[in-house]
Amino acid sequence: MRDIRAALAVELPTVSVIRQAAAIKAAHPMAYPDAFAAAIAIAHGGELWIGDPELLAPDVPWRSLDLRAL
Repeated sequence: MRDIRAALAVELPTVSVIRQAAAIKAAHPMAYPDAFAAAIAIAHGGELWIGDPELLAPDVPWRSLDLRAL
């Protein structure tokens, strides 16, 4: 755990990320934590590495990599 914690940057969600997550949740059938993951990916210009079909939906504003296809 110590090694993992040293490699991670923990941040509290900003109001902007909270609003983005709420908008994503309202527009897509997914759990609120999944909407936060998508909102954080958008905010950081990152890519979600995921196997969750809800987050792998087409025509969404976040980038994702389907781990099931690897």
